[in-house]
Order: sequence, then structure tokens, then C-alpha cells
Amino acid sequence: GCHITWQVMLSHISEYTGGGTYIRCIRKTVKLNQGQVLVHPGELYHKGVDITSGVRSLIVCFMDGFDPQIFDESQSCDQDADWEAQRVYTYSKSADTDDF
Repeated sequence: GCHITWQVMLSHISEYTGGGTYIRCIRKTVKLNQGQVLVHPGELYHKGVDITSGVRSLIVCFMDGFDPQIFDESQSCDQDADWEAQRVYTYSKSADTDDF
């Protein structure tokens, strides 16, 4: 894998349903608002959650040359599909969403 992965959300959150990036070691799905960036060590197990309607567009970059020495010790047995669906975090200034 690469050392650092980052994603820039191009789509507005109203343009699709579902989606997000599931990160197993924290058992959370992160959903970005348009213009937000998610940066994490590439070694962390992560995957895109299925889009159920619409189109989600983002830019993804994989970088090497800086190794943060963060290792993912989670196991596939730690993964539960319910975590993908139930633990969605977005950052918004609105009071009706969870801050991540």
C-alpha cells in the first residue's frame, strides 16, 4: 500500500445516497461534504461504501515518501456490515449532524 491516501469530495452530499469511506480500525464511515478532504495512512483498512442512488465524484491521491508509522491492527473479524450503515459521520456547522 501507499503511505498516505487523501480524497477530495467533488459532489454535493445531496447528489447521491449511501456512500462514504468505511475505516475498519475506528469502525466508522466518514461522509464528506463538498470540498472537504479526508487524509489517512494508506495502511489503514478502508473501503468505499456502496452508492445507492446518484453519482459521487471525488479525487483520490496516493502518496509515498512519508511513512507515518501508523499500523492497522484490526482484523477482518472486527468488521461488521452494521458499522458501515449505522456509524456515519460528517462534519457540518449544522447542529443536526455529528461532528467528526
